[in-house]
Formats: sequence, structure tokens, C-alpha cells
Amino acid sequence: MRLAHPICSWSGIAGCGFWTTRVRSCDEALQSAGSQRAKAIVVDQTHGNTAAAASIKSLRENGIVQPVLVLSPRGDWRDKVEALDAGADDYAIKPVRSEEVAARLRAVIRRSAGQSSDRILLGGLDLDLKGQCAWLHGRCLNLTRNEFRLLRALMLADSKPVSREEISAALSPRATGLSDNGVEVQVARLRRKVGSEVIRTVRGIGYRIAVPNEPDASDGLRSACARTDGCCDNDEPED
Repeated sequence: MRLAHPICSWSGIAGCGFWTTRVRSCDEALQSAGSQRAKAIVVDQTHGNTAAAASIKSLRENGIVQPVLVLSPRGDWRDKVEALDAGADDYAIKPVRSEEVAARLRAVIRRSAGQSSDRILLGGLDLDLKGQCAWLHGRCLNLTRNEFRLLRALMLADSKPVSREEISAALSPRATGLSDNGVEVQVARLRRKVGSEVIRTVRGIGYRIAVPNEPDASDGLRSACARTDGCCDNDEPED
């Protein structure tokens, strides 16, 4: 079972924008502090596992309201119906590509937040998850890949602090991670594009996003992306 946080270094979905905590049972999930902060829960079954429904029912009965994604080798429709009726939000049959798992997680998180598209809106900030572009008051920010990953992590955290460790995992999912200095460099680069007041330092923890003011009526239209294949086509070397 995985508690999916806004940023992640799980080998299956490394680089897809999530940080995960592994627990081995419902009891462990309920006792984990991560369950309170998680954006979603993944019930990952092996061939020897029993049906997921009992686990999901236990989570729901104990007040866990985050969306639940089931990954299971069981393809029988009865298993799917049982899991969904027990409180699961989505069900995928293994083997499944990591890109699909990440897409399903983004979808259930959006639905739980009342969002129906691949966009995250925070005040004047507009993030297109699929197109990997971002706008501030309708102006394309022309982000690099790392800048987009950092902004996505902060916006998914919804103004809650994001630790330097989590940012490091989001920016270098397949490597050992960035140093604190490397994280600070990436934050400084993004601040130059969104404004220093939008990204706040949380002493002893990391950073959080401060929701910028809503755009004026005249700012309602988004400018075109600087690149036809998305804002994140280029990138600086890893620090």
C-alpha cells in the first residue's frame, strides 16, 4: 500500500510528480502520519493477496477520505465492483505502465479536489499538467522542465509546506537527489519568473506557495505557449 504525496520517488512512477510512503497494512496506514497528508492512497496487490475491498472498507470506516487507486492482478469484474463499492475511486489491472498509474492518480486527485481537467488553478497561477505549461495572470511563464516540476509540486501541495527532501526527489527522481544548494538554485530560478512573493520560505522545512491575487477581468485570456511542443522542452543542466 502506498500513500501518495504531492511529490514522489517510487521506482514505478519516478519522475511523474509524486513522493510516496510505503506501508504494509491498513493498521500501519492508519497509524502513519503520512496518511493525514497524502493526496491519494494506492492499494497495490500481489498475486497472493486477498481482494482489496476489505482493506478499503477498513480505511473508509476509520475516516480516511483520500481517493484510493487499486492496482491488482485480478481482472474479474466482480473484484472491481467489490472494490469500487467498498470505496475505491479507481481500479487498474496489472501489469500497468507507470505513466498510466501517474495519470490515474492525477485524475482521482483532481476529482477529489473538485477539478475536472488537467489544470490546477491557484489565484492568478494556471498550470496545465498535460501540456506542461504554466501561466501567471495569463502570461506564459516559459518554464524549463525542472521549473515546471518544482511549480507543480508546490501547487499540488496547495499552500502546505514542501520539504527540501521532497523537492529534491521531484527534481531528480532517478538520481540520488539534489543538494540543498541545488534545491535553492532551482527555487531562485522559479522565483525570478513567478515573483519572490509567490514562493515563501518555511524556516527549517522548505518552501510553500502563496496564492497570488486573482487576475483582473482583462487578464482572463492565456497567452500562447512559447513553444509549440510545450513550455518544458528545454532545461538547464542538473545541479
